[in-house]
Amino acid sequence: MSKGASRLKLKAYEKFGNGTASSPLSGGLYTLQMNPEQINVGFDLNKTVEDDDEPASAAGMPVSDKNKVYSRQKISLEFMVDNSGAIPNTPDGLSSESAGKSIKDSIDLLKKVTIKPTRASHRPPFVELEWGTLHLIGKINDFSVKYTLFNSAGDPIRAIVNLSLIEEVDEKVISREFQSPDITRIITVKDGDVLSSLCESFYDDSKYYLKVAAFNNLPSFRKLKIGSKLEFPPLEK
Repeated sequence: MSKGASRLKLKAYEKFGNGTASSPLSGGLYTLQMNPEQINVGFDLNKTVEDDDEPASAAGMPVSDKNKVYSRQKISLEFMVDNSGAIPNTPDGLSSESAGKSIKDSIDLLKKVTIKPTRASHRPPFVELEWGTLHLIGKINDFSVKYTLFNSAGDPIRAIVNLSLIEEVDEKVISREFQSPDITRIITVKDGDVLSSLCESFYDDSKYYLKVAAFNNLPSFRKLKIGSKLEFPPLEK
């Protein structure tokens, strides 16, 4: 199929981490019968934090909430599922290609890919939307089906589907994106702090704990003194 004729696909995954979806759901693919005529792309700008709830750094200093500056993308679309025979190809998920048959199996497949809780997580899957240069991984936050045509037996053979997909945000990845490796950070050690974990947070790699320990003249990197100051300088990677 040529690039111009490619159809929008929805793929379901069990897991999401480090900005990537993983563990594809078995049978979790739905290809639209016809591409939508339009797609609305928006951004979630409503997530705010009250001043009293502003997060603090290890040193007790307020830090900016990443969600205030990172706006999640939201995609909304409307498309048709039709087995009346008016469209040459049949809807995805139907066992029979006979026109006039119910579209229930197609709608059930679409629900499985988008909103039905998985057996493993008991939560709806993460959904990847792909169409040309359009690509988004997230969760469905709005889903509706309007049946508009029925056969003589009363089975639905045409429906209009509306759904919205909001981008899944990986806080760990965002935190890294909003950190600069070229500045020095000074923290106050608190109970539970581990040097390797701090290096993972600041440098995106735990292996720099020996360099940081040497830079701070630590007698031991295994046990940090609560209340002491630690400096995390720019390091060559």
